[in-house]
Amino acid sequence: MIVEDMRNTGVLGVPEEWFIPWNPNDLDIDWKRDLAEIRTRASGQNGVMSVKVMANQLHNIEECLKFVVNPSSGPLFFRFHTVFANASWVWIRRTDIVGQAVSRFMAEQTGINHATDAADHFAGNLMIGGDRTTYNQDAQYNYDAILQECAAITRETTVWKEFFRAFNIKPLILIYEDVINDNEMLHLDAISAMIGNPVELTKAERTIKKLGNSRNSDFIKRFHHEARSDFLYDLAIL
Repeated sequence: MIVEDMRNTGVLGVPEEWFIPWNPNDLDIDWKRDLAEIRTRASGQNGVMSVKVMANQLHNIEECLKFVVNPSSGPLFFRFHTVFANASWVWIRRTDIVGQAVSRFMAEQTGINHATDAADHFAGNLMIGGDRTTYNQDAQYNYDAILQECAAITRETTVWKEFFRAFNIKPLILIYEDVINDNEMLHLDAISAMIGNPVELTKAERTIKKLGNSRNSDFIKRFHHEARSDFLYDLAIL
């Protein structure tokens, strides 16, 4: 949603997960050239470049950048930082980790990450049209799988914290729950101010839609109930 908001302004770059295809096992790729192509595709007409990067993509990016950044040693993901040393950083976080974990779990079962009514939307794993209230009706609850997603999210948060600490970066932090409920899209003003953008922003209505429905809520409630029981069981063992 935030990526679409940024793209719609026309002056905050063309963000997308451009690094998804990067795999260090692809030995026939010119990673320096590919990085240059990403910079071009991710840049708007005003020259602002934006890229969305997930923590679980960083290892592959770092390995591929061995062929771009001269070998040396440094903190965690130092090649990635070297390539984007002059970047401004926006860290998007979600307060409800269990809710985020359930969303990921639903995406794995359904193969759907995003929903829209716009046939030409840029996002992948997209449901165009359809009934968002029933799309996940066949999803099956699994406590352990959701718990693993919670652990993965916690690890990814730790990775970003350590990355920002290592390079003394103070990112602009956006909270998902705040952003989706902000009709004025103040996060765009914050991003624009951070990069010193002098142009007034265009704020267009999103075409991407929130996927979470009552089945998500049911899974979240059930997980919290079972997690409490699991915790009490561990205490009893101790």
